[in-house]
Amino acid sequence: MKSKTVQKLPTLGGSNSTKLICSKVEIKDGMNVLIASVNLRESVVYVAKNFNCHIYGIYEIPQVVFDAKSEIAEAGLDDKVKVKMMSPVNLDFEDEIFDLIISEGILSQYKKSRILKEFRRVLKKDSFIGIADFYWKKTPVPTYVKDAWYVEGGEIETLDEKIKILKDYGFEPTFVKDISDELRVYYSRFKKIIQSSLKERKFTKSEFKEVKKFKHEVSVYLDQGGDKWMGYVVIVAKKI
Repeated sequence: MKSKTVQKLPTLGGSNSTKLICSKVEIKDGMNVLIASVNLRESVVYVAKNFNCHIYGIYEIPQVVFDAKSEIAEAGLDDKVKVKMMSPVNLDFEDEIFDLIISEGILSQYKKSRILKEFRRVLKKDSFIGIADFYWKKTPVPTYVKDAWYVEGGEIETLDEKIKILKDYGFEPTFVKDISDELRVYYSRFKKIIQSSLKERKFTKSEFKEVKKFKHEVSVYLDQGGDKWMGYVVIVAKKI
């Protein structure tokens, strides 16, 4: 009997946003780097393979953390990377311990007053945070588009609003680049998975729930004009 194919779900931007962020900061040997990312498995592996630093990866979803740990073990990087299930708004780290923070796809999922306060607390002065996050390209945003990306407690802003919020919390942007093309790649890959026969693929229960959850989001972005409003941006900012 033919075994089912194990299909890894796509991650937003893969390691592309990680590479871009890392190219805009000077990463020295021995640095402490915190990675809080929806792309945890790819982001931690990329940084560990390319830089001689101490990496700490966190995320709240158990499956994301499990996948990251599996990828790290497979790559033989256990000595360079530590991954834990942890909330970015309640970080179990000392003050000013990190030389760099990489946050991908999560900033809009939390209240900025909580997540940016925690990031600022654990980041050393004059060090950098690299952010990849959603933003509204224009306003007003139709209700059906807002609802597709609604997360309780979170909020998506325009780019100007996002930059102002960062400045208000003591982060001075040094680099800003729109990477909205990554959204089209991401949602197109998800659409192919959704349209494929699930009989030919084997998903974990949590992955199957994720596929169902994102079905509407994919439809709004690709088929209902959501791409006119939803954007994705990389911002590198210095703690001042």
